[in-house]
Amino acid sequence: MQKKRGIQFFFAILIGWMALFCLPAGYAYASQKEADAPLSMDVSYGFDNTAKSDRYLRVTVLLNNDTAPFEGTLEFLTAQSSLEAYQYSYPLSLAAGEKFEQEYYIPLGVRADQMFVSVQDVNGKTIIRKRLKLGSEEDVAESYIGILTDTPEALSYLDGAGIRYGTLRTRAVFLDAEQAPDDRLGYDPLDLVIVSGFDLDSLSDVQYEALRRWVEDGGTILFGGGVDCARNYGRFAEKVLEPPYLDAVTVPVSLGGETAPGEQTGEIQAECVDVNLKNGSTLLAGEVFPLLSHTNCKQGRIVAAAFSMDAISDLCLTNPSSFEKLYTLVLGSDTVDELAQEDYYGYSGSYFSVQGLVNTGNAGRLPKVAAYTVIVVVYLLLIGPGIYFYLKKREIYRYYLPAVTLGAFLFTGIIYALGVKTRFREPFVTYASILDTSGEEAEEATYMNIRSPYNKPYSVSLKPGYEVRPMTRSYYYDAVSAVRFTGEEEYHTNFVYQPERVEIKMRDTVAFSPNLFTLRRELEKTDAMGVQGNISYFDGVVSGTVKNCFEEPLENAALLINGKAVLLGRLEPGKTVSLDGKESCDYPVSYSYAAAQMVTGADQYEKAEIEDSDYLKAQERTRLLSFYLDSGAGRNPSEACLVAFSTRKLQGEEDFLADASTLREGFCMVTESIPLNREKDGKLYRSALEEDPTVLAGNYEAAYNTMYSGETAEAATVEYSLGSDLVIEKLTFETLSPRFSENPLYPYMSSFSGSMYFYNYETGRNDRIELKSEYSAKELSPYLSPSNTLTVKYVPEQTGEYGWESQLPRIYVVGRRE
Repeated sequence: MQKKRGIQFFFAILIGWMALFCLPAGYAYASQKEADAPLSMDVSYGFDNTAKSDRYLRVTVLLNNDTAPFEGTLEFLTAQSSLEAYQYSYPLSLAAGEKFEQEYYIPLGVRADQMFVSVQDVNGKTIIRKRLKLGSEEDVAESYIGILTDTPEALSYLDGAGIRYGTLRTRAVFLDAEQAPDDRLGYDPLDLVIVSGFDLDSLSDVQYEALRRWVEDGGTILFGGGVDCARNYGRFAEKVLEPPYLDAVTVPVSLGGETAPGEQTGEIQAECVDVNLKNGSTLLAGEVFPLLSHTNCKQGRIVAAAFSMDAISDLCLTNPSSFEKLYTLVLGSDTVDELAQEDYYGYSGSYFSVQGLVNTGNAGRLPKVAAYTVIVVVYLLLIGPGIYFYLKKREIYRYYLPAVTLGAFLFTGIIYALGVKTRFREPFVTYASILDTSGEEAEEATYMNIRSPYNKPYSVSLKPGYEVRPMTRSYYYDAVSAVRFTGEEEYHTNFVYQPERVEIKMRDTVAFSPNLFTLRRELEKTDAMGVQGNISYFDGVVSGTVKNCFEEPLENAALLINGKAVLLGRLEPGKTVSLDGKESCDYPVSYSYAAAQMVTGADQYEKAEIEDSDYLKAQERTRLLSFYLDSGAGRNPSEACLVAFSTRKLQGEEDFLADASTLREGFCMVTESIPLNREKDGKLYRSALEEDPTVLAGNYEAAYNTMYSGETAEAATVEYSLGSDLVIEKLTFETLSPRFSENPLYPYMSSFSGSMYFYNYETGRNDRIELKSEYSAKELSPYLSPSNTLTVKYVPEQTGEYGWESQLPRIYVVGRRE
């Protein structure tokens, strides 16, 4: 009995010690550290402490210094998509009693779930550290929708809606004039911003500029209509709307969408406004005027709804597929697909494309194979029969070994001397820049690769004023060896922000391994910058003039208009060039590399010629232009996209490197969006692809205007909306130029060949139609619906052994407005 009590007493003492030293000890350590620290820190992030992976995250830090003056650094540690730790360090200087509050924008990687914020003193000692549990959704992809409205309860249906059979779910973020971000990066987590029932002029100038820049950099904004239409647009109205601004009228509204059992297809009566966007295209036609239209704004998208978003609340609640149809029309089907699989299509998804751009270098550093071959042959002849017979003739054989040794040292020195210029002795940078001079400001995006010839830590410094973001490949490519980020890791890369420079420190890198970064900045647009144009596009003919405003020549210049290219060649500085007589051709939008080869002249080389500097230049330019076209550039039918290559590399004040001695090599492409005049003699010239066609059957890709034509190909039936606001006079069909369809370089590329049928609305049958370049209004009469839709059935013939895709004709409409 005494033994049993002794054991119980022992365990009681043990548990007591554990409670005293283990559980409270951990708590005491945390609170002791907080109590002894000279600073206290509060951290908030995102919109109501929400975060979206692979985007920028707004982090607000509040520091209170209740003691003596403090000097140190504020550090953010997080994981990029590769699951490597990246750190962002900012100098910190606080007076005694000072309260400090500052916003920081930190890029997150794929599925980032935590971040660590810490303060260190000048000795590197951690004063305070906080862990932020970001709570990124892992099971279902989320689409964040920012909503500017005075009545958030009326738009609650926008939250939690399922898209693409539940693979994507919406999350509503309600904003007002106090919560709207002051920096465009604050909008980065959002996929869509909706303005409905809100006075946009209530935003400050800084907030408005942040929203405008976010849209121009690739964001999508949807403006509601109805009675609040004018208030919704605010300062945007002058930029995107054509006067006059009409009053709201009551019209039928139907969003369509697939109807599930028990759902009401629904048509409502709502107050709508006929919104006339500048260079706008119809997304959803109505009985009276378009219910949804859109226009491009640099890289972004502006969508105008005739109705207010609260007016369709009941319709979307009773018929969820209607909201999905609206959401897909606003963002575009391809964008929705990418959002549902953002781990693959997000920022890290561009890693290999960017690596291909900047993983090269100066071809002048390549060794001269012929020279090395000659030296080796001479060396072998000399130390073999050469020295032997020379010494034999003079009967001094004893000097043979010293002579061979001396020759070996001599030729080693020669080989070393020849290789001096091929060796790297310090970190070096390769880059490719895109300077977009469209609009009121110029924007520069630079893709940079930093490499080092050794396995030691190193650093490279950049000039201030750049938005710097690392680009890593997704951890999916290293899923076997990938480990979870815990916060205990040492950084792989550290961004040290100083007033005069941004230092990028790297360690634990393998020699010559790529380290990719994206640099962005906004420049003041001067008179000596950009390309001016006055361009008309009517009935397949591009006319007008362009002027190079730069102080240096531009090479390989071309105008790209949604599959139509006009090759301009070299543009001299300050000169105006007429487009009359310039070579033009129809290129495949789906094969951006082939289109880029056409512009740069790379398609003129039958084989690789690495000794030819012009060949290497053409290859570099082709890769950059192809990368740019893959982003969707040149596909807007209402504007011409001018591309050209600068003959001056970024140097001096324009260079992004702070240290002039850092070895660098790169080039720059210039782009400009020029509005098109598509009217002549009261007639309008419009692409039938401005509104996405409806695929009734078969495999058709609207983004590229292609159909599958392999062995098991089936007919594709496509309904084109030609515009209910036009009296159609004729249709033109433009096909792929022989430069592509008959070029042996592209055996996989082919124009549509087979049979084409138009649906006859009078007989209810499909009539076989001869494929030709033009159809008059009389010929089209039985094939146009009352709302001017045309249904075409394409029956392909099997393509060659290399191809399985056919380029369909691009259809254009010539007509008068009703």
